[in-house]
Amino acid sequence: MASLGHKQGEYPLKRDTLASIRLNFNHFWMKSLTGYLLHPNIATSTKKLRIVDLGAGTGMWACEVAADLPNGSVDAVDISDEQFPPSPFRPRNTQFWTHDFFKPFPREYLNQFDVVNLKFVLYLVNDDVADKLITNVLTLLKPGGHLQWFEPLPDTARLRGSSDIPTPACDKRIAIWKKLAPHSSYKWVDALPQLFVRHDLMVVLENRYESPDHYMPIAAQATYLGQIERGDPGGEDYVDQYREEYRSGATVDVAFTCVLGRKKASQ
Repeated sequence: MASLGHKQGEYPLKRDTLASIRLNFNHFWMKSLTGYLLHPNIATSTKKLRIVDLGAGTGMWACEVAADLPNGSVDAVDISDEQFPPSPFRPRNTQFWTHDFFKPFPREYLNQFDVVNLKFVLYLVNDDVADKLITNVLTLLKPGGHLQWFEPLPDTARLRGSSDIPTPACDKRIAIWKKLAPHSSYKWVDALPQLFVRHDLMVVLENRYESPDHYMPIAAQATYLGQIERGDPGGEDYVDQYREEYRSGATVDVAFTCVLGRKKASQ
């Protein structure tokens, strides 16, 4: 998902066609794995429900949610508009705009949203800025609104499949998951519920998702796409080695977490 040595808050991947394919691929993988886009505990019968997706990427999540909720509205926000779909392919009840979610949001968006969605920001956020990010994100949320946050769990990275063969490429992938770069620190991900509580959010639930064995081809292919997209020196050789290990019955997998929180009605 990210390249070695990127700076804090700097998006480490590309925004070309291959990058968009990877994002959409991961979107449908997670949708199939969890069975939802908005967690079922979030009431969607409210008229004029307003939702914002931060780090929207290609906007696929936002577009699907908007199509499912024609009486609501969905804002898709990203620091770049390079992967946004052309206007004719956006549901009418969507709005796309650019913003750096580490920076204060424009006044007209404060306290306006019933749901804020965040996903896969792991490699942009180290322990020292997690509090800063959630503080800023919560300014968008109405009192009583929900924050839905979905992330991989790096410490769960493990070998899946055969352990009877040498797996140097898989071993490297596990090490990268657990420590992307010397400055990387991801304890906040495992402590996401505590982060919510620290910022006066009621934790509604914490769900953990594990991909079944028949999803391991998807996990392996997601790794190929990310590695090819990065274009790191020696990347093609690494992908070839990783692919050979996969063909021999070994690959790397991680678990995912979804934490759902609710802002106090009095806030």
